[in-house]
Amino acid sequence: MAKFYNMEDPSEFFCTKCGKKNLLTVARKQGQAREPGHLKRLFCFSCKEEVNHAEVRVNNLNYTYEDFQQEFELGRFVDGQRVHINELYGCSNSKCPFSKYGKCWNANGSNPCNHRPQKGE
Repeated sequence: MAKFYNMEDPSEFFCTKCGKKNLLTVARKQGQAREPGHLKRLFCFSCKEEVNHAEVRVNNLNYTYEDFQQEFELGRFVDGQRVHINELYGCSNSKCPFSKYGKCWNANGSNPCNHRPQKGE
């Protein structure tokens, strides 16, 4: 007889390279849930390659699709990895659109930013 497990809310996955939603949805057993924003390596049908995807649990307020979208648009993912806040450059302009919590979230350099130090400075 199969055991009944309480399942967590299903998780959706979003590509860290193109930002699109993956077709895969996963419902994990209670107690086996991953931390908010967990990165999982999956095949992206848009990019046509295997890249990291951010896990967003449905009905979870710790890490929502809006959080992922903000990280993606500001350029916080570099080579499929999320750059930790401690490793981000400090930002000298609080009005810069990439400045969050005094750090420059444009870690991948996708947009020109004149307020953070360049490499080698």
